[in-house]
Amino acid sequence: MRFFSMAAAAAVMATAMPAAAVTFNVTAPGTTAIPNNNNFKSQLTALVPSLTRFAATGATISLSGAATVKFEYLGSESGFRNAFSVSGGTGFSYQEMSTGLDPWNAAGTPIGTVQSYAAGAITNWFFGSPGRSTPGPFGIGTEQFGIFLPAGQGSYSSNVLYLGFDDEPGSDDDNHDDMIIRVTAEDFGGQGAVPEPASWAMLIAGFGLVGAVSRRRRGAASTAA
Repeated sequence: MRFFSMAAAAAVMATAMPAAAVTFNVTAPGTTAIPNNNNFKSQLTALVPSLTRFAATGATISLSGAATVKFEYLGSESGFRNAFSVSGGTGFSYQEMSTGLDPWNAAGTPIGTVQSYAAGAITNWFFGSPGRSTPGPFGIGTEQFGIFLPAGQGSYSSNVLYLGFDDEPGSDDDNHDDMIIRVTAEDFGGQGAVPEPASWAMLIAGFGLVGAVSRRRRGAASTAA
């Protein structure tokens, strides 16, 4: 009976324990300071951690574990109707409705969700400019595809990434603000690193059950002595 009581307590605690948070892992051979003519520099540098630089050519992104990945459009400043897409079976494509300045929207506009992203290297995210002579697509690791990072970070891990498109690299408007996308990874199944209130209750119940069983054992041992 005691064995089953301890096993039940252990099961309650195991169920309540949170999963380790999944992260995007970024590597980059070099980074560049966000230029002052990036229309969203102030918003990016106000984030925590402050994003003051970006990586582009040669950068890579991978996932540490299986995840649900959400994509949100935050804003743009471009003379073109640019697009962002995720290729593959459950992918999607989003194109801007208009040109010009689309102000920063911190809440974000949901543009797509991939429910069961596998761990490993990510190679199917793309920016593009449909209808132009050089429409793309431009993937991770190209000059057009920017990944915003904190200062001094040649490698970076986070469950949230901010991506920026540069639709005219090499021009005076070379600043990766032509489309800003926020990407968020959640552990597959919706489990995060911090327990929900119900999980805290289960943890407390589990600890209480272990304590009760332990006290009964000590009491039984004292009686026998």
